[in-house]
Amino acid sequence: MRRYFWALVVLLAGCAGQRAPEGGPVDTDPPVVASTIPPNYTTRFTGTSITLEFNEYVDHRSVEGALFVSPSVGPLTFDWSGRELEISFAGPLRRSTTYVVTIGTDVVDLNNRNKMAQAHTLAFSTGEDIDHGAIEGRVYPRQPADSPQGVTILAYHLKDINPDTLDPRSTLPDYVTQTGKGGEFFLKHLAFGTYRVIALRDEYKNLLYDPEVDDVGVMHGDIALTPHDTLRSHVWIRMFREETTAVRLLRVVAQNSHLLRAEFSSPLSPKISPSWFRITDTLTSRELAVVAAAPVFPGLTSVLLSTAAQESDKPYRLVVDSVRSGSGLAMNPLASSSAFSGTDAPDTTGIGIASCSVEDSTKRVDLDAIIFVHFNFPVQRNVPSEAITLLDGGKVVIPCNVHWLSDATVQLKPVQPLRSKVRYSLLIDLKRFVDYWGRAGKDTLLAFRFQTIDRSLFSTIEGGVKDTGADQAGPVRVVARNAASSEGKEYEVRLDRAGPFVLQDIPEGKYILSAYRDRNGDGQYNIGRVVPFKPSERFTQYADTLKLRARWPLEGVTMWLR
Repeated sequence: MRRYFWALVVLLAGCAGQRAPEGGPVDTDPPVVASTIPPNYTTRFTGTSITLEFNEYVDHRSVEGALFVSPSVGPLTFDWSGRELEISFAGPLRRSTTYVVTIGTDVVDLNNRNKMAQAHTLAFSTGEDIDHGAIEGRVYPRQPADSPQGVTILAYHLKDINPDTLDPRSTLPDYVTQTGKGGEFFLKHLAFGTYRVIALRDEYKNLLYDPEVDDVGVMHGDIALTPHDTLRSHVWIRMFREETTAVRLLRVVAQNSHLLRAEFSSPLSPKISPSWFRITDTLTSRELAVVAAAPVFPGLTSVLLSTAAQESDKPYRLVVDSVRSGSGLAMNPLASSSAFSGTDAPDTTGIGIASCSVEDSTKRVDLDAIIFVHFNFPVQRNVPSEAITLLDGGKVVIPCNVHWLSDATVQLKPVQPLRSKVRYSLLIDLKRFVDYWGRAGKDTLLAFRFQTIDRSLFSTIEGGVKDTGADQAGPVRVVARNAASSEGKEYEVRLDRAGPFVLQDIPEGKYILSAYRDRNGDGQYNIGRVVPFKPSERFTQYADTLKLRARWPLEGVTMWLR
């Protein structure tokens, strides 16, 4: 009887669910598709199902969620047996058609959740030939820390689609694949024709673009594949998060009897007028004057409003008009006003500095630094030159170009680069500043002392940009960005045309080097739009992160704009 008991235990153990083996070295090998039925490139296929065999046990759901058939064959039926998967089609296949089955890189094994290193493609045809158009490229994620692997690549054949009305939010793609570990992708076996390709971090796994949920990227134009030009390579796509929701006014807070803070859902355009803000006493319908409006830098999600004297606990309503987000979106008409209670609390702090871009005792400040001073209250801009002064260690005044970004933020840019390893002092005489009600700041002289970086720690990047593309519009801009963070400082040089470049005075560190065609000449890379479609500007990025060492210039760095 005991013998039968142990036999039953062994039998049940063998029927248990799959699990990773215990002990031994950690499995780091990615799963791969070992074989397929039919074999790749089969023609005159007449079957109703295909079979995939993996080299190890894989998570079933990950496979079924990462499997795409182009063109669509409708619902699929999955039948697993160990490492094999049989996929049955719902109906007959089209005649003389190439089908592409793609197993994306979201597939993971059971041993250690290793992902497939690259997508696997199975192509077969119900006709005599296999389509052999192809698009090869690479995706760069929105944030450097984001993985480029597993991004979905959607290709839309524009043969039967009006390119002006194509909407990836509701239109399924004709071909699909996923990026590998380095962000590379390869769309194979495409029919000849013109394609629009977008990259999508498909959070809902629905092969549709969901704005403000999915990261997305568009190309600098559509791609034509012909019998004489079957392969389009070096297709670079940079991802972004698109803002599509109208701006909403979240709340209004009375900070004192003459100052309000209005908070918004999105960063605003810095160009703001006090006439766009109207305050009404909800009991008497009398208006409360707004004399100044200053967006709060650097976030730009709040605006300081200088008002006539409020009454304590009086019910007011702020209505906002004409304000737009940084990307140009207007106010949501259903969220463009907010009620608040007034206050008669006096201003006990007076005019002061909310923050300065160079904090006191800062070291290693860049020689080309631009200094931003943020006030806690909107102030009048017609101040004497001695109100803000930059001095070097010898008390010599450093000439600066002064530019007011708003009534609460002023920018100082030294006319000449600062000197290396020198102590500077930024002096702000508060009594020289006056608010919009004629009140001057306190008799206080604030000092922000800082030291510039040691120039001996600098290095140089020299190289060239080559451009073989047909679109040669606009200057070329070469940018080196510190790879330490997503907001790392950038160093840039502008070229009238593709050719040699030199980036000078760059502190040692690790840098990401890129170049783009500034098509509209606005000095920044334009990412494009999905709907309505607007192509991105052409760009390229150096394959490796560059490590700069002090006094050791990097030479011979070449990038191609394709």
